[in-house]
Amino acid sequence: MTTPDPSTVASDGGSGAALALIILIAAVAGWIGLRQFVQGLRAQKTRTAVGDDFGKYALEALTNAAKIDGRVSDTEQAAITQAMRDLTGASFDAAAIGPALANARLSKDELVAYLAAKSRVFSREQKTALLKALLSVFSADGRFDEVEHAALVDYTAAVGFDRQSAPEMLRSIARDFQRGRIT
Repeated sequence: MTTPDPSTVASDGGSGAALALIILIAAVAGWIGLRQFVQGLRAQKTRTAVGDDFGKYALEALTNAAKIDGRVSDTEQAAITQAMRDLTGASFDAAAIGPALANARLSKDELVAYLAAKSRVFSREQKTALLKALLSVFSADGRFDEVEHAALVDYTAAVGFDRQSAPEMLRSIARDFQRGRIT
């Protein structure tokens, strides 16, 4: 029985580790590339539906927000109307809400991907007003459940706020909103 030469054992282990590291880096790069590709497809689907019109985008996002918990209340519809008037002007027609809810086909992920892609195009005021409008729709029915909270965190991250600090910031805003400090 012969014993292996220690110099060849060490060099074989080093090349195996290097190969494993290269494969790991390639896998991570592939995953990141695939994820960006999918987000780009989602953003493009939303762009096809709304173009570059912030008002159309906001209406899609708000109708999705109302439907995200599986039920749409009259108070949520009223919150969408008020939010759209705040976002686009007092001339927004409340009769547009019903058809918008019936025709809403975009997912939250598609809407968030579009917002992330357009984050630099929309003004800070538009993004802040959108988050406020989303919060008003999410909490209009008197409930602010985990699905709604998670969606609001995703929208908040898409506009560029820190995902780690967003949940506590949103909880604070929600408390202020419910106490009537934010209108």
